[in-house]
Amino acid sequence: MADLSCKKTKIFQIGMTLVEIMVALVVLSIGLLGLAGLQAATAKYRINTTARAASTGLVFDISERMRVNADAAGPSFIQAGSFSTSSYVIADDWTTQQAASFTITTNCESSTCTPAQRADYDLKTWRQKVRNSFPQGAAMISGNKRDGVLLTLMWFDKEFNDGSSARNLISAPSCSGNLRGMANQTCCPSEAAAPEGVRCSRFSFVP
Repeated sequence: MADLSCKKTKIFQIGMTLVEIMVALVVLSIGLLGLAGLQAATAKYRINTTARAASTGLVFDISERMRVNADAAGPSFIQAGSFSTSSYVIADDWTTQQAASFTITTNCESSTCTPAQRADYDLKTWRQKVRNSFPQGAAMISGNKRDGVLLTLMWFDKEFNDGSSARNLISAPSCSGNLRGMANQTCCPSEAAAPEGVRCSRFSFVP
């Protein structure tokens, strides 16, 4: 009888071990599902975060180009010989910019250029950087060195949707005088005719 009791005890102990393993697997599965959800959330905001991080360098780049080539950046209160309007202007809408090639005709790094040629070179070089930095990157620039420059960077974000199961893309708000704060910094100019899924980030500066 003593041997039988011992065997039953061993069987019971083995059974409890299997239950513990099953519980551990369930807990591990829940943890892995949570990790997968975290990775999905990280991927969701990665494009947007990367784009905004790249914006700082691009804004600094174009402002420096305007500062170096000040004559072509528009009128000035004190500088004679400045252009009456800025050559650093991008007014093309989203669709037009997506089809543009930005072919450089005169390389001002190796050739002597006029202020107008330098502005053309600067814009094409800079717009290539915008396209390479953002998914379908584009930009609009208005203003001049005297009155200030308004720069809008645009990019496509497939995660810019309504959050439904259908994941329908939505449109950024159109810029107007009624917008304030963050809404005014993330709206898209109406003249850009940006389609659904396009995000915008606006900056203003004086070169």
